[in-house]
Amino acid sequence: MAEDRLLTRQGLRTRGQLLRAGRKALEDRGYNATRIQDITDAAGVSVGTFYTYFDSKEELFRNLLIAVEDEVYGELADRRAGADDPAVRIGEANRLYLEAFRRNARFWAAIAESALSDEESRRVLTERRRYYRSRTIRALSRWQERGVIGTEVEIEAAAEALGAMTERCAYLWFVFGEPIELETAVDQVTAIWLATLGVG
Repeated sequence: MAEDRLLTRQGLRTRGQLLRAGRKALEDRGYNATRIQDITDAAGVSVGTFYTYFDSKEELFRNLLIAVEDEVYGELADRRAGADDPAVRIGEANRLYLEAFRRNARFWAAIAESALSDEESRRVLTERRRYYRSRTIRALSRWQERGVIGTEVEIEAAAEALGAMTERCAYLWFVFGEPIELETAVDQVTAIWLATLGVG
């Protein structure tokens, strides 16, 4: 896709319309049932216009997926200010993650569906989870070097298991709709993180 087609104000506006319409269609219809025609009808543009900006539904979806992943995971990377207290930082990170996941719950359902049927979506998800897990490993390793986390904790395994637990709980609470207050969710997940890591 030629980048210069996206540089005009009108081009950016049209691309934004397609992304917004695509997200709504995916949330309403699901990944597999959404057609390009559904997206262009909602955006008020022709199918030909769609192909000016995206090669396929999968490409549009990947753009949306990355944007949502950046919101759900990326906010954590931007909150570097403040004390480097592990208990505080872990609680804050869990709050940001769960809040962002809840905001994006309907699209997260489409992401989960795509991962079962689209190899490229699965690859993008795996790659980005690996990236954010590496950030967690670095933070935990730093705290272990300071003696805050005991040497008996296997950092990579802990990061993998705790991250998976947090994501799965968020999915059950906010996609499946199991009833829970956000504050309770944050407190429960954070307590498990701290207990696993031996942080008081």
